[in-house]
Amino acid sequence: MKLGARIGAVWFIWWFFISFLILYPLFSIWLSNEKYYPKANKLRKAWAWFLVIVNFIKVKKHHQGNNFKQPAIYVSNHTSYIDIIAFGLFFPEKGCFMAKKELSKIPLFGIFFRTVDIGVDRSSAIGAHRSFVTAADRIKQGYSIIIFPEGTIWKNAPKLKPFKNGAFKLAIDHQIPVIPVTFYNNYKILPDEKFEFYPQALHYKVHRVEKTNHLKAEDCDEFRNKIFTIIEEDLNQAPK
Repeated sequence: MKLGARIGAVWFIWWFFISFLILYPLFSIWLSNEKYYPKANKLRKAWAWFLVIVNFIKVKKHHQGNNFKQPAIYVSNHTSYIDIIAFGLFFPEKGCFMAKKELSKIPLFGIFFRTVDIGVDRSSAIGAHRSFVTAADRIKQGYSIIIFPEGTIWKNAPKLKPFKNGAFKLAIDHQIPVIPVTFYNNYKILPDEKFEFYPQALHYKVHRVEKTNHLKAEDCDEFRNKIFTIIEEDLNQAPK
């Protein structure tokens, strides 16, 4: 089983890198100008669908509501690097990830976090504040923000790590809704810190929109706990 999983990992990584290198010229052109960021995201979405197809991953969507067209904060559990690809299957063209700034230093792939996506400097309060100012500007431009509130890939998946407040404070400050997302089994498909890949159905759910226009800053902790509970309870009833 391990040998097959490692061969699968080679297959996955091969197609990931080769397809990205083919698309890189277009990404570099469209990410050189902010007005073309939605085009780059559209290409990123097509790339995500290509990767799940070529790697024999079936996608099982469990939507609870209609597609939401306005700016929102998308939050989910974070258990695997394939979470980013999974978000690419459905996230809006005017959307960007918000994650650790170290991602901007990755050769070639760092282009996203030097342009459309937002890197957060966790070692500096001033740097972190600047990232949230950038996120606020993006929201004003009509962008949705994708944040993993656990802050890192959690080794004890599917159990959740406590959520950080940043995503929920951002949503309340700008009175935009939060959309919880549950990734049920990504950690089984591409386990973190293991050179293994298991092609199987990728199950995820986009939950109902949770509005914030009735909330104030002092409600942040309670709202964060509410979203945590939505995802946690959903994980406990994970579809097979």
